[in-house]
Amino acid sequence: MAGAGDRSRKGDIALAPPTVKSPETVPAVEDRTYLAFMVSALVIAVGLGFAFAIVIPLAAVDAIPGASRVPWLTQAHGWAQLQGWAGLFVAGMGIRIIPRFAGRRPIGRSITLPLVTALAGSVIIRSVVQPWARGSWGDEVLVAAGAVGGLGMLGVAAVLAVTLARTRRRGNPWELFAWAGTAWWAVWAIFTAVAPIRAADNFGLTPGVLDDAMTWMVLLGAVGNFVWGVQSRSVPVFFGRKPPKARVIIAPLVLYNSGIVLVMLSLAEWAPATSARLEGAGLALAGFASLVLAPLCGSIWGQAHRLRPRARSASRFVIAGNIAGMTGGVLLLVAGIHTFAEGSIVSFHLRDAARHAFGVGLVTMLILGMAQLIAPVFAMSRAEDRGPSLPERLPFWLLIGAVVLRVGAGIVRETSDMDLLHHTIALAGTMAWLALLLFAIAVAQAIRREPQMKALLAG
Repeated sequence: MAGAGDRSRKGDIALAPPTVKSPETVPAVEDRTYLAFMVSALVIAVGLGFAFAIVIPLAAVDAIPGASRVPWLTQAHGWAQLQGWAGLFVAGMGIRIIPRFAGRRPIGRSITLPLVTALAGSVIIRSVVQPWARGSWGDEVLVAAGAVGGLGMLGVAAVLAVTLARTRRRGNPWELFAWAGTAWWAVWAIFTAVAPIRAADNFGLTPGVLDDAMTWMVLLGAVGNFVWGVQSRSVPVFFGRKPPKARVIIAPLVLYNSGIVLVMLSLAEWAPATSARLEGAGLALAGFASLVLAPLCGSIWGQAHRLRPRARSASRFVIAGNIAGMTGGVLLLVAGIHTFAEGSIVSFHLRDAARHAFGVGLVTMLILGMAQLIAPVFAMSRAEDRGPSLPERLPFWLLIGAVVLRVGAGIVRETSDMDLLHHTIALAGTMAWLALLLFAIAVAQAIRREPQMKALLAG
């Protein structure tokens, strides 16, 4: 093609997910439905999820009003982050790239738009209503939102399952992770519908044991499996390595998901000590497996020399995110072993630190980094010769600061002054919020420039 040599350099690789040479495959530039998921996720993250991360610690120490509603705000924060931010983003990118990995046609708008509407609408309603609703009307609204959200999750699971069942080439590591993640989306759908019903009998709060188990199931299972899977397909290549083979992946994959299964089994009617030991064993297994998966599927060192120079700055998110994931793995391993040994739920501070190492560190870092590396909307910026500007560099360092402060605050929670601790957590939330705001602005600018990119490609 004329001009192709001007747009590539020796040793560079294309950053879009590998295309399948088939007449059934639609070029990525025409597949834009993922943007609805991406934009919805960013709106919820900036407007609700990360905003709550600032409000909650300040309200907890009476720095601002709302101390009496902190437990409800905390659960709303969790739903906004898991379903609204991570869930929507993973669903959107998964629905876009899994068909391409599988060699199938992209999913049409008649399917994707109802899914994003159900997922985004339900989590917005829940996050806004739960902190302030009192009485039966609030319970009814939350139950309805849970049902709608559950249907959306079942839809995502069904779409991915059908696509995976029709994969042309079997046995790839990404496929194994995708199947595991899809199964957890189906489980998540059931619990999303059940949780508000249980909350209606508990003053509008999902019981703590159920909420905690669901958090790990979603963070590690429904979201985490796709994080590892997408990385295994592309990140090693970026850093000049071969993607891992399925036979190498299978053991940590089984350990990882077996750990999540044990956490969920702990919700059954066991003796308290048995439930605690099941959960502890599950957390320890998942934590240990994370220590293996981060360097195997992703990268924790080195230079992404296979990328264009302009795109290499985004690879820092990948390295930092995987290091944060390994940190979370160590914390989960220690907390899980302690819980198993004691036969009771202990090490709350380490669990809190691990949750944010995975959530703010691994998941959020990887979302920002991989979006810049593989999302078509960033194709033009990846090809530019100039280096990243200050607003483009800031999200990385803001997230680094947020992870260090938030994980550190969790680790020292039991020995720190509460006022100082909560103000530190609020500062971490502010830094993460600013990082997401800057990234949202970058996405908006990239969308605005997309017609120019299409014109260049057409020429």
